[in-house]
Amino acid sequence: MKKNLYIALILASVVAVSCSEDDVTANLKDTTAPFLPASDDQSEEAQLRRDFYRDYSSFLLFNDTLQHYPLGRDVNGDIYYFTEVLDLNYQVGMSTAVTEKFSYTLLDDDANKQIAVQYLRDYLLVHLTGKMKPYSWLLVDKIQRNFSGTISSPYAAAGQRAVVVACNVLPRLSDSQKVQYTTQVMNTIIAQLALDQAEAFAEFLRISSSNYNGTFSKPATKAENTRRLNEAGFVSRGTTDLNQEEDGLYPSQEQDIKAFSRLVAANSAETLAARYADYPLVAQKCVIMRETLTSLGYVE
Repeated sequence: MKKNLYIALILASVVAVSCSEDDVTANLKDTTAPFLPASDDQSEEAQLRRDFYRDYSSFLLFNDTLQHYPLGRDVNGDIYYFTEVLDLNYQVGMSTAVTEKFSYTLLDDDANKQIAVQYLRDYLLVHLTGKMKPYSWLLVDKIQRNFSGTISSPYAAAGQRAVVVACNVLPRLSDSQKVQYTTQVMNTIIAQLALDQAEAFAEFLRISSSNYNGTFSKPATKAENTRRLNEAGFVSRGTTDLNQEEDGLYPSQEQDIKAFSRLVAANSAETLAARYADYPLVAQKCVIMRETLTSLGYVE
């Protein structure tokens, strides 16, 4: 089944449902508790999640519904509930509307969950330590992304509180194919993980500080636009107010961090040095980005 992702990290939803349960009041004060299984849950999944937290100090999830507790009864005698749903778009201090929504098909049996966790241990966690380690992982069968009506099925998605990985293809991938899949997943999540530590990139940002969000005369060709960006130390175009990439625009600080983190994670230092030998500012920022990611805990 698919679980809709709502727009708040903690979303209190009051739903009237007839049932004969005793009145229960949920404890909403401990914000970490929903990321761990209930103390009386002795299922195989619960033990898998406990073992994962013990080994990595990151939470493991298989469902984006974190809590669903009865709070009491309404005037008709029906139970109403507190529901907390993980919101991948949540940002601390966010104040703008989100046009991106996610829904998931969940993993349906313990065997597939074991395969997903083993992949996570063997292929992803070896690259992410220290401050680059996600707060939590949500392992699902498939991901559906709806961005302003455009539907896609990404390999992974990431926010401040969780990284989500689509695991439906894992049982049929060879070891070499899993390495390739990991490259695709890392390309998606590394930008968010880096952005979560934006304060660490002061030296990186200083190099292009005078051009962020700026403009230049729109070139006649995209090749010329790329050359102008590279000369100024950029590897991505800027975007309009409608979030559309456009020639003649320099990127924002956020876009710059995302672009270079992906570039560095996907290529060796030697490859990038050769590729941008004619663009010293880009080459310099690649070196600084790699050093900063490494200092934060990224392992190549």
